[in-house]
Amino acid sequence: MLSVEKTMLFLLSKVEQMGAQQFVEIYQQRGYTSTYIRNALSRLKKEGYIASPSRSWYQVTAAGLAYIKAINSKPARYQEQWNQTWDVVMLEVPESERKKRDLFRSALLQLGYGPLYNSVYISPWNYRNEVVAQIRKLELEGKVSILQGQFLEGSITPLKAQSIWQLDKVHTLYQEKSGWLQQEFAPLMHEALEAGQPLQLFLLYLQMGEELSGMFMTDPYLPDELLPDNWSGKRVLQQMNEYGATLAGAIPQDSFYAQFIR
Repeated sequence: MLSVEKTMLFLLSKVEQMGAQQFVEIYQQRGYTSTYIRNALSRLKKEGYIASPSRSWYQVTAAGLAYIKAINSKPARYQEQWNQTWDVVMLEVPESERKKRDLFRSALLQLGYGPLYNSVYISPWNYRNEVVAQIRKLELEGKVSILQGQFLEGSITPLKAQSIWQLDKVHTLYQEKSGWLQQEFAPLMHEALEAGQPLQLFLLYLQMGEELSGMFMTDPYLPDELLPDNWSGKRVLQQMNEYGATLAGAIPQDSFYAQFIR
């Protein structure tokens, strides 16, 4: 799921329902076209994350709420103590179901699983409920196995973890985000705070939400034992969250946009 789709899903989770035109009016301010937004809503509906109770009106489904909960819970892993146990997901999906297989693999990667071997994915954290939900959604019963345990041979070292999850790329991305925060976003945020315009504040809040969503789906949030010594992820994420909270707190409670940040 794209970051913009995730923020749209997040907005829907805060209200009973929203109209397509309301989405268009908000996201056109962020540079998205009406066609792009309506196509994004169609994709979310096709995936079962939202439903349409009436023409051009949408509401979040149970599957949509579960997805938001699963992805947004990932950052909390940085505060957890790892019990040295691994989740292992093995799949054997025929080439005739390649589309399902690719969707399932993409879901695993977004949850934070890494490819140990071909068709074998591992995670130091327990996401089995989310994995089972994907198995049922894609009708892959009998083609996926889930195990839990410890490595008796070939344990995962920090160096090996760096390769499996491509942590060099993730670290570089965090460094880029840090530079963007200081050089681009912070000046815009301070300007918006001084102006006090609810829409301007809300658009920046959405932008930060999209940036955070992108990192939520990219960073596997590994335990400290598996991270390199120079890891900057925690610091950058904390700063991004603080900026988001500052913007949310500055939006007047009587404005239309306050309902989306409760």
